[in-house]
Amino acid sequence: MTYAEWQSERRSALTSPTGNLALVGYQPVTGHEPEPIGELPASVSLPEAGGGVLITAAAGSGVSAGGQVIDGTVFVNRLQPDGTPIVRWGRYSLDVFSLDGTDHELRIYDSQAPNLASFDHVEYYTEDPRLVVRGTYHAYPELQRVPWDFTRASDSGHSKHVPGIIDIAIEGRQYSLLAFHDGAMLVLVFSDGTTGVESYAPGRFLRLAAPGSTSAVTLDFNRTFIPPCGFSDYYSCPIPPPQNRIAAPIRGGERRVRWSHGGSHG
Repeated sequence: MTYAEWQSERRSALTSPTGNLALVGYQPVTGHEPEPIGELPASVSLPEAGGGVLITAAAGSGVSAGGQVIDGTVFVNRLQPDGTPIVRWGRYSLDVFSLDGTDHELRIYDSQAPNLASFDHVEYYTEDPRLVVRGTYHAYPELQRVPWDFTRASDSGHSKHVPGIIDIAIEGRQYSLLAFHDGAMLVLVFSDGTTGVESYAPGRFLRLAAPGSTSAVTLDFNRTFIPPCGFSDYYSCPIPPPQNRIAAPIRGGERRVRWSHGGSHG
């Protein structure tokens, strides 16, 4: 995929009805008794066993889950790496999200979200072949649950599944970076010399295929992207840990979000 194709794909994802720009709220799900869900003619509760939530609605309400109209109470699993399942009602879409499986929330998307109207474009750095960096992935003997800090302070302390470290050298300095599992991918959360000055603060993300064991890896920082919290205040994003704070400027990938008017971020 070319750099221009990647940028186009990102814009399509960001502006979709369940894209980052469409998130307008979240609702923690804390009890076994049904609670109303925002504007929807439905309620939500926790099942006795974890892993998702229970959604209750009448067939005539038009609320669906996974493409099937809900008539009664159905179990809705938490969001999977393929972006399913999704609960829908009119202009609203919901997914079930959990940082580490210990608690759950509904994330609420609106196809008429103000940020969709206010968004203009993402500002990018020029593609630079020097930002394709080779390193070495070292797998831990066992998967580690690492406590993490988040942009939503109440979420800090939730853990991420970290399978190993990535050793790389950037401008003569060695780093051992932490990356966490997201399905079959690893997500590297990092800051660098541009963070908060030229590029989005508190940091940016990079995805790479998860190696199975210790092996050589390639990090293409031209595919660096702004985290979801750069597009909506209702996300809670992981913050770069100390070992992922790179001193050198990495002028690659997404830089900043630009708004036409009234956007919630800059």
